[in-house]
Formats: sequence, structure tokens, C-alpha cells
Amino acid sequence: MEANFFRFAVRELFDRVQGVRVEKVYMPGQDLYTLDMGKGGNLILCCSRKKGFFYLSSSKPSNPSHPPARAMWLRKHIKNRRILDMKKMWPERRIFLRLFAADPVWLELDLVKGLNVVGDLEVPLEKSIEWPDLESFFADKDIWKTHPQLTPPLRQELTRRTPDAAGRLLQDLAAGRPEGFFICEKGRDRFALSCFRITDSDSCREFDSALEACAAFAEPELQRLLDAPLEKAREKEEKKRSRKLQKKLQQLQEDHQRLLEMTSLGEKGKIIQNNLYQLDPEQKTAGLRLKDEKGREHELDLDPGRTVRENMQGFFKRARKGKRGLEAVARRKKELAGPERGNNKTDSPKQGKEAWQPRSSGAKSDLARKAHVFRSSDGYTILRARNSRVAGDLLREYASWFDYWLHSQDGPGAHTILKRRSRDEVVPEKTLEEAAVLAALASFQKQEGRARIMCALVKDVKPVKGAAPGRVKVDRVHDSLVVVPDPELEAGLRAEKS
Repeated sequence: MEANFFRFAVRELFDRVQGVRVEKVYMPGQDLYTLDMGKGGNLILCCSRKKGFFYLSSSKPSNPSHPPARAMWLRKHIKNRRILDMKKMWPERRIFLRLFAADPVWLELDLVKGLNVVGDLEVPLEKSIEWPDLESFFADKDIWKTHPQLTPPLRQELTRRTPDAAGRLLQDLAAGRPEGFFICEKGRDRFALSCFRITDSDSCREFDSALEACAAFAEPELQRLLDAPLEKAREKEEKKRSRKLQKKLQQLQEDHQRLLEMTSLGEKGKIIQNNLYQLDPEQKTAGLRLKDEKGREHELDLDPGRTVRENMQGFFKRARKGKRGLEAVARRKKELAGPERGNNKTDSPKQGKEAWQPRSSGAKSDLARKAHVFRSSDGYTILRARNSRVAGDLLREYASWFDYWLHSQDGPGAHTILKRRSRDEVVPEKTLEEAAVLAALASFQKQEGRARIMCALVKDVKPVKGAAPGRVKVDRVHDSLVVVPDPELEAGLRAEKS
């Protein structure tokens, strides 16, 4: 947020929050703050030297289950105190809000460093800020050092305009008159908040007020900031999974080569078998020189502790074992490849193994009383507990340790199980998202535009002894997903009549 835009935005902000009580402070992410002001809305602040912003919102972003120590410290000093006055150091993008207290208490909002609480202070008034004329601006290339309000965007714009237009812009800003409030776009994904039109931008959207421009700019930017850690964790998990998969495939390749060598021993056994009529089967020797069916000679190394017949039988036995091993390796490679990696339609869950079903008709009817059953678009079974009383039964009786457990993050919701066929099976991303949506639709987030769902392996989900039914402890979160609760998806995936 450019400093001159910040100047007008905080003026509007103070008009909105003067006399309002600060009810609570949250930190939804690193360098992100939320001031809950009750009916006054939520002041959301992102602190960054280049990408800092703030805006007022009717809703607040999701917060971690355990607030950081910094948020707790701020709550202790400013919770339930009204905002009385404001002092500005807008060229530095800082303001100080006077809070109601016996001793002077000021809440410092620094767009670079964040929130802080300070005692009494002396802040230069806005009218003491001096503005240079246009001649001085062009004469001194380092004038910004003594006049920090001449920010890089403003200096660039002054040099782009004609002298008359640049002079008028400088005079208007000195008098506190903005040209307007804009979100200007330059290049791909490069946006800027400005109180003057940036003439070389690709497009400039104008708004009636600075706070309106702040909200339009900040809401999508905030979502990207909140999603960034999840994306980073997901990428990290995917890289870890990929490395693990490559290691397993490498091991299978080594096993494949070793098993091929074992199957080749069958040729040695066959050579001995073809020449056994002219050999002493009970002879013990370290080696033989024999011809195969085509008359080619072979040097055969034998175990001298075993007879010729026993060596022949040993070769055949190891060859059969190697053949069985190659079949097992082929099956294992197919499992590791996963359904989404195969181009052959028979690799998909719908065309391959049957979807999971309870073992008996009795168990099936019991399951219907305890859970809603869904079938994902990729053919996977998804179970969602009907209520908290049966959530424990669902985990104990119908979930394998390698299945996925999904639940709404930071709030009540239904326990949801995504069935897998093996511990190494890679579930398609679409199926995982569908399971997350089903969990969101049975949670406190079902009416929200976006829902946060955590995913863990069933083995990492433990019931809490002595707690209410459905209460569990999650030792390790496998993944976190952000999905849109779509009610139509639930009807489309339902596998049984409710």
C-alpha cells in the first residue's frame, strides 16, 4: 500500500472505528492480524514492506486452534478498550490509536512491523509535513530522503507526466486532495493501490472510497496468503510421497533383476536334466561341463555338498520361486502406480477391484444405521457418521488403519472415512476433494463460501478417554484442504437411500 493512499485510507478508517470497542485480537497467519470490533466489523491487517494492506470486513478469516503468544499478549493490553483518538505518521505508514484507559495507552498499527502497544508518545502532526515544489523535485534526485511521502510510485508518475500535470498532482496531494482511489494493474498479477491514476498501467479500476478499494484489493490477496502455507505443506508432502515412491520403485527394480537371475537357474536345471542319463545322479561335485539341446557347452557351478540330482532340483525350485516373485513384483508396481497414473481403463477403481463392501448383510444393515454411504466419482467408498454417538463405532468397526479420516477444522462436524485398498494406494485428488466436501456439508462450515477440512490416517486418530462421544485426538495431520461446500455433490454421490 503506497504511503499517500495509506494517508487517505486511515482517515476513512478512523471515521468508522472512533468510539468502537476492540473486542479481541487474532493472528490467522504469519504477519496477519484481525481486530474484532463487534458491530464495527473486523480490521484485517497484513504487514509487509512491499505488500502490506488493511481493510474492514464483516467476517474474519479462520484462525488456528491455539492463538500465538503475540496475539495473547495483545489481547491482554487492548481487549475491550474503546478507540478515542488517532495520530498519524502516514509517510512511514504508521498510525497510533488512543485507547480508553487510566494511563495513556496507544495501539500502534505499523504496515511494515505489525501491531504494538505503547505508552504516551509525541507524534508529529500531519500539517508539519513539508512538500517540495516541482523544480526542487527534479533538481534533487535524493529528495525522497528528506521527503519520504515522495514514494517510488509517486516519483515515477511525476516523471511520466507533463510538467503542468505533474505540478497539479503534487499540489493536490500537498493539499490533501486525491485524484481518486484506484487499483491499478501492471503486468501479470501485479496490482497496486493508489490515490492517483498510474498512467502506464494496463488498467485502473476506480472506487468511491479508499476503504472500498482496500477491500476489493485485499480479499483475494488475503485468501492467497492463507492458502500459501497449505499449498506449501501440500507440495512438501507430495515431494516426500514422490521420493518415497521412487525409492520403492528402485527397490522393486533391484528385486526384479535379482528374480530374473533366479528364474535363469531353470536353464541350468534343464541342462542337467537333459544329461542326467549319462551322469551319476548321486555324485557330489563342484562343477560340470555339459552341452545343451543345441550342442553348446556350459560350465555349471554346483554345490559340492549336494548331489547332482539335488543341485538340479535346487535350480528348478529357485527358478519357480523367482517366477512367483516376478509376478508379485508386477502386482506391486501396478499398486504403486495408482489408478490416476494408468492410461488403461482397467486400472481405474470402477473397472478393477470391487468397491469396498461390508463383509455380511448384517454388517451392511448395521452400517446403514450408523453412517451415510457415498461413492466418489473415481469409485471409492466414503462413510460419514450420522451422529457423534456412532463416530467411534465407525472408526473401530468399518475403518482400516490406512484409511483416511476427514473432519472440519477448528469446529464441530461429522467424522468421515475415505476407504483405501492398501496402505500405499494413492487416492486421486478429485476423490479426496469430494470426501472433504462431504465432511464440510455436515459441519459448522456448511453455509460458508469456503471450508477448511483436515485429513489424517485412521491410525493417527485416537478417542479421548472419558470425553463425550465423538471426541478424538489427532496425533498427526496428513493434509489440509480448502473446499467449497456444494450441496448438489452430496446427492450425486450418495450410494444408499437415507
